[in-house]
Amino acid sequence: MRPDSEIHVRAARSDDLAAIVRLDRLAFAPQRTDAEIQTEWFGEGLDAPNRRFFVAAERVADRPIGAYVQLDLSLRLTQVECPLIGIAAVSVAPHYRGQGIAQQMLEHALETGRSQHCPLMMLYPFQHGFYRKLGWAWVGQTMQYRVAARHLPSYPERAKMQPYDPATHAESLYAVYESAAIAQNGWLKRSPRHWEQRLRVRAGQEVYCCVEDQAVEGYVIFQFATVGGQLSAIVQEWVAVTPTAYRGILGFLSHLRDQVAVVVWNTYRDDPFPHLLKEQRSAEILQPASFEFGLTHSFGQIGGGFMWRLVDVGAAFERRSLQPHAPFAVMFQIQDAVLGHQLIALEFAEGKVHQTSTTPQATITLSIEHLTELFAGFRRAQDLVWTQEIAIEGDHDVLVQLDAALATVAPFCWDFF
Repeated sequence: MRPDSEIHVRAARSDDLAAIVRLDRLAFAPQRTDAEIQTEWFGEGLDAPNRRFFVAAERVADRPIGAYVQLDLSLRLTQVECPLIGIAAVSVAPHYRGQGIAQQMLEHALETGRSQHCPLMMLYPFQHGFYRKLGWAWVGQTMQYRVAARHLPSYPERAKMQPYDPATHAESLYAVYESAAIAQNGWLKRSPRHWEQRLRVRAGQEVYCCVEDQAVEGYVIFQFATVGGQLSAIVQEWVAVTPTAYRGILGFLSHLRDQVAVVVWNTYRDDPFPHLLKEQRSAEILQPASFEFGLTHSFGQIGGGFMWRLVDVGAAFERRSLQPHAPFAVMFQIQDAVLGHQLIALEFAEGKVHQTSTTPQATITLSIEHLTELFAGFRRAQDLVWTQEIAIEGDHDVLVQLDAALATVAPFCWDFF
């Protein structure tokens, strides 16, 4: 491993574009050309709004040998809007890999976030374990069902489905997404630029809306593709704010059965979708593996997706809404190998969290990763104590109170970066 003194991380300059393009190509699309990558991914150069490019460069020659991007984002966090920094396109030149360059760039990102009092960071990992050692926690879980189209319910509300028309549907479609996002945990706030990219015309991709009284109440984005040698419809995003819209989307997809054999339904954990099918099993044509548990059919998969990381712990918890609970205070003794260990006392009262000097009822010792899991509502403190991943001194009833206060729907996100 080269000493950090030989490499420095700095903001990218316009003359770094060619080097960044090459780094991204080698990392993410090695069979493409630099020219193709620059045209498709860097149409605005390095001046794209709400994103900042950084490079790891040799200190003497100042030549980029790694790169990453910080994205200014905002998400819905238990009915509250929360700013965050997204980390994307972490790339290292092949001849420098395995020498700590990626870790150095991630540490730079975390220090930047701390200096800006950023509550939270988010990324999609190439390896969960690599980011976990830097304090990131897996909280993004996607459910995927690959089912026979003929097993979907044939709801009559399918008659309300229409092809997406930007001229008449765009504004109400955006509003549907925002309305649904309020009740969720982790959905990103989308800018007009984001919507333009999301709804861009692509080969094989279709967008249909459920329309009632000329207003969009739900929509589905899906891709025609070959799955298991059969033409299939892969649902990439669906949003419904009324039962009519939800049934309309499912009924519409069910009536593709004469054309597609399989519908791949991507969704979040609490979706009632699996209960509505005629058969609770994967499509037979896919020849799913034996479930190896009695007379049980293979049915659905869990996808391990995005990771979050708390940065400014106090700022993050002050934005966190809570479930009704009796007031309590807890001291967190946080182990953080990057930003340093810390002690923080938090009071949970009247639906809010505040830093406090009140004597806590208990002290919980845990990593920043496990604190992030608790903050996200992804895991429970009682379970983490049971598996000895965290430790508590003092009143153990605090664990029950903490789990009740932080209970929420599991984080989910339709967007990738």
